[in-house]
Amino acid sequence: MRIYNGILKIPGTTLKGENPQPRFREKTANIYCTEDGTLHPDELIGYGVACNTRTLPYRMQDRYDRSEEMQSLETIVMENDYLRAEFLPGYGGKLWSLYAKDEERELLFVNPVFRFANIASRNAWMSGGIEWNLGHMGHNMFTSSDVFCAKVTAPDGEEFLRIYEYEAGHCQILQMDFHLPDGEKQLAMHVRIQNARNNDAPLYWWTNIAVPLTDHTRVFSASPEIIYQLIPEETGGVPGFGHCQMPEQPNLPGVDLSYPRRIPHSLEYFFQTPKNDAAPWEVSIEKDGKGLVERSTQPLRTRKMFTWGSNIGGRHWCDYLSRQGEGDYIELQAGLSPSQLHTDVLPGDGVVMFTQLFGAFSTDDQAQQLEWNEALPGVASRVEELIPAAKVNRLNVQYTLKSTLKAQQILHQGSWYGGLEMARREKAGEMPIACHLNFPKPDVGAYQAWGDLLNGIQMPETKVPHPYLTDSQWLVYLKSAAENGNDETKFQYAVSLAENGQIRQAKQILNELIQHKDPWAAHALALLYKRDKQYHQAAEYFLMAYEWECGTLDQSFAEEALESLLLDKRYEEAWNLYSAIPAEKKSELEQLLVAEAAVKLGNYDYLEAAYTKVYSAIREGSVGLSDVWFEHQARKAAEQQGVEFTPDMIDRDLQLPYNLNFLMFTDDK
Repeated sequence: MRIYNGILKIPGTTLKGENPQPRFREKTANIYCTEDGTLHPDELIGYGVACNTRTLPYRMQDRYDRSEEMQSLETIVMENDYLRAEFLPGYGGKLWSLYAKDEERELLFVNPVFRFANIASRNAWMSGGIEWNLGHMGHNMFTSSDVFCAKVTAPDGEEFLRIYEYEAGHCQILQMDFHLPDGEKQLAMHVRIQNARNNDAPLYWWTNIAVPLTDHTRVFSASPEIIYQLIPEETGGVPGFGHCQMPEQPNLPGVDLSYPRRIPHSLEYFFQTPKNDAAPWEVSIEKDGKGLVERSTQPLRTRKMFTWGSNIGGRHWCDYLSRQGEGDYIELQAGLSPSQLHTDVLPGDGVVMFTQLFGAFSTDDQAQQLEWNEALPGVASRVEELIPAAKVNRLNVQYTLKSTLKAQQILHQGSWYGGLEMARREKAGEMPIACHLNFPKPDVGAYQAWGDLLNGIQMPETKVPHPYLTDSQWLVYLKSAAENGNDETKFQYAVSLAENGQIRQAKQILNELIQHKDPWAAHALALLYKRDKQYHQAAEYFLMAYEWECGTLDQSFAEEALESLLLDKRYEEAWNLYSAIPAEKKSELEQLLVAEAAVKLGNYDYLEAAYTKVYSAIREGSVGLSDVWFEHQARKAAEQQGVEFTPDMIDRDLQLPYNLNFLMFTDDK
């Protein structure tokens, strides 16, 4: 077995920096979820808890486009006689490829291009491979960021790969140890999640595995009990679930859910494996009986299937994320809670661990020919033959013992947040944690300013704010430095106060900074008004910030000012603002946003051109440009008929142009 650095040559694009504006969490941590009365009592525990949007201290990664050129991406490869695993340390440690050498086949969906789309918590996300999601709903904060990678040598001589990082939003340490001993046909991952605080915290984990989708792809898991997705039109747009049994859910009569290609629209369902099942599992099987199998220890008990669906919008999403006709995939997922709208609890100073294995699967043709429940015993028997439950649990014991060994060689550097936490603990006289992990001291660049803050040194003034740090444990240091501090230190203090719910104090500081005509402070204050849906006040402050920065600091000032005018229904002002932006500075997001003003004002020439463009900023679930198109058609029809347009004239049954159709819940084909 070897672990070595490599290079992935692939056509694609790269991130062009990050959005420097803070993105504050929602006012409430929980989200309201509905259900149809069929969820079991234990399936209501943690339902919607701590699932609402949050991003800080991380910044949005929304700076990319659809241009493509050959990329050389750093990889770390683990390889034995049977498997070759290729990881991307610069992108959350994603497992890009898992190749079965003895069978000469790829087990995952490997995207032929490296293309970002607006899917993840911080925006930038790419389909394919296996990603590791800690934190809260919306993938993870490291999806498109560096993580630590290290080589560890155990006393018995085994070498294994460790990927780890400090998640600064939830103050949790993620560690994944990957094992591939000689002779093993499955890649093993031992996960260790540690709470860096002494209070209980929400716990969210999902392993997302992309596998190819064909007409014959079929999915099995150990239990026929599932939580199924209620369709948005059934719930008034509120997320919701029900409980039923495979292979059919009540709101899709006649559709065998185990064949994702037969599902008409975007859909997900969650297999509810019992807590006493020693080793939960999930497989995908193709026409020839081959596919992928994954199996784990508890508490990783829930399994999920996600598909974009076979409608036009779903197929378009697959093309949009890849090359046309080459992007079809589904996701097999494994989580700690009943669904992705649930969280578990990670006790104060607590640790959660589990082991998960990934490998090739093959079985006879009965798995394709029999009814799902009739085929399940044979599939389960084959899973047990390939990866016995006893083996999974035996490996878990072995790998748990090795999980606190120190690494001998760092292969890739992650973020500075872990080093800042260790420095803070030392300053506060707290015991160090995870001493077996190497988090370097923050002694370079902008992060050094945070390290200096521990010693009462103010943060240097900058044109663009320093990276954020919003952990409440830092408020005491920020307060001390900000009392007689400079504008940058005060701004960071205000951001942290707002993120920790101390809105009145935050607004007071931001208003003080506005007296200095600080555009960052005005923008942050506007964001707080926007969060409260006070769109008129938000627009006034966004416009103030845009005026003060004079188009010299960052494109986000113009983008937010434009969007705020649209939210306040000030369409003519929005169009005028957009028109005044120099052509070379007009961002793609601005071009997309202003279409709403164009349709209201009758600027149809702009719309016809806008419909022909391919945008990189389309958000999952977005209906913005499609709504504009539907309204445009209705307004044109009203003009032709010589009648006044009214919203009830909009006909959403019209066939959208393919390039505008990102609708996820329609049944069109």
